[in-house]
Amino acid sequence: MGMGMAVDDNGKLYNEYESAAKKPKTTTSKVWLDMTKLECEDKTLLKAQCNHSDELILCLLQWNINKKISSITLDNASYNDVLVSSLKSRFRANMALLCDGAFFQIRCCGHILNLIVQAGLKLIDDVVGKVRNGIKHIKKSGPRKKRFYEIAEKSFHLNVTRKLHQDVCVGWNSTYLMLESALYFKDVLVYWGLHDKDFKIFALSDEEWGNVNILCKFLKVFYDVTCIFSGSKYPTSNIYFRGVWKVHNVLLDTANGPHTFLTPMVKEMQEKFNKYWVEYSLVLSCATILDPRYKLNYVEYCYTKLYGEHSHEFVQTVLNTLRILFDEYLKVAQCNSSSLIGNSTMTGASILESTQHDSNVSGAALDETEDYKAFLKYWSKSSIWYSELSLLARDLLAIPISTIASESAFSVGKLKVINYMRSSLKPKIVQAVVCLDDWMRAKGFSKEMEQEPSFSSDDDEEDDDNDANAAVTL
Repeated sequence: MGMGMAVDDNGKLYNEYESAAKKPKTTTSKVWLDMTKLECEDKTLLKAQCNHSDELILCLLQWNINKKISSITLDNASYNDVLVSSLKSRFRANMALLCDGAFFQIRCCGHILNLIVQAGLKLIDDVVGKVRNGIKHIKKSGPRKKRFYEIAEKSFHLNVTRKLHQDVCVGWNSTYLMLESALYFKDVLVYWGLHDKDFKIFALSDEEWGNVNILCKFLKVFYDVTCIFSGSKYPTSNIYFRGVWKVHNVLLDTANGPHTFLTPMVKEMQEKFNKYWVEYSLVLSCATILDPRYKLNYVEYCYTKLYGEHSHEFVQTVLNTLRILFDEYLKVAQCNSSSLIGNSTMTGASILESTQHDSNVSGAALDETEDYKAFLKYWSKSSIWYSELSLLARDLLAIPISTIASESAFSVGKLKVINYMRSSLKPKIVQAVVCLDDWMRAKGFSKEMEQEPSFSSDDDEEDDDNDANAAVTL
């Protein structure tokens, strides 16, 4: 048991600029045919999923890690449940499941956040629509856009390297970036509404600008949590609890707050939140306790803020889960070794006791880019005294909580390896392109290519491309 594994199951491709009738007909690769079967043909659903599990098991056998998989991270597509069921039955037959597979499936947190925010945004489209259409009006004319940035720089002394962002239909985070850019250029947009008669229908009142500001601050919490959940260069399971708690807390505060225009939106988001996260993932909550920067004290603090005097039973549930996991590792150690290190324990002066001050418990920043090295080193040293517990920490901290990082592997620079116009690539070619990109990144070539100056003379086209790529694929 050991490593968490993220599986990408992107089956749909979106093109907001072309209607279905105008899309060119292309020969579709076997990969996309299989994906279509999974989504559209209920009668062959189980068969198709079993075929995919066969291929996955074969890969695990070839890599000799078929008995080292403790979890699998998938998005929330219903057909993934069939795949997980098939995999669990195979792993169970080989006695390779931790706690009989109770913690085997991890649902992608990035996709859940996307569902939560999308559910709310559709109910507050009035003011967002005015901002969206106003930005489209400015950007669709090259001379108009050039004039806009000239006024922003010369009259309002703004940094015009920051651009107006136009959102895209497949990523709510691009809507947040659009609102953020509109607020930055607020004075210019107000000026534009006073001097351009065609733009007046998109001009916002002072009250609407206030609502945009409040909405942007509200969405920033979700944006920041999504970004930190989507990281690939640091552990993420230990920050799951903190991120979900921040989302839970902001939803409760906003629902009870003075901004009534957000009430329908927040109510819809709370329903989605309760559907997926009303019970926090126990195994990922255990990972937070095993992070020496948080430990048990942080979990107690968060549950107390949410549930007050009833928080003890929630904390106890997480602790019981951790003890069950620890007992499993003790059993494995007893099978693999005739003698155990005597000081591996979960009682007495426990390693789980917090050394963190209360003033640091609710820290506002979610910065994992450097801090993670210290706690990984901590567990490496602690393995001398806490052998089984350090193994448990190693395995839980390795669980990826989002598939977004694995989906971004299908990206070379700003271009997707697989998109609608290139969906006929054979699997071997796709694999070769992805491997080549990985090797180039490892050697630093990809970074150099991204830093090369653009030879395009059309600034409008380049700016539109940046907007289209502003959204994280969710």
